[in-house]
Amino acid sequence: MSSKTHITIYHHISRFINIRMGFAGALIMGAIVWFINMGYGWWPATTAALKQAAYTFLFGGILIKILDTIASRIRNRYVAVISATLLVSVITIILVYIVHNLKGTPRPFESTLPTIIMAPPGFLALAIRKRLKD
Repeated sequence: MSSKTHITIYHHISRFINIRMGFAGALIMGAIVWFINMGYGWWPATTAALKQAAYTFLFGGILIKILDTIASRIRNRYVAVISATLLVSVITIILVYIVHNLKGTPRPFESTLPTIIMAPPGFLALAIRKRLKD
């Protein structure tokens, strides 16, 4: 593939996924979940971490795009920021919990806890940043 093809593929994917934020979140959350599950052995911890990283990259990247859309399209800036933060946080927490309840994560609730703690303030900061940028 030529470099122009790579740029075109990246451009198309980035229309639906915030690649940079998805990748950063995947590394951070995957590492946290790995340490949470390490007491059950290397393989179960790695399985849980890979599930978290894949979820965070794909769905987290998509949900950040949704957050950007909500934050920028609602007229009232306070309603926009609060709506975007709440909706995306609730969806994220539910989906992460579902992913960790699939076979392979020894501690599903504990693996979801970092998302419960970090997602709302993180999404709030992103929504405010998006709204200030527009």
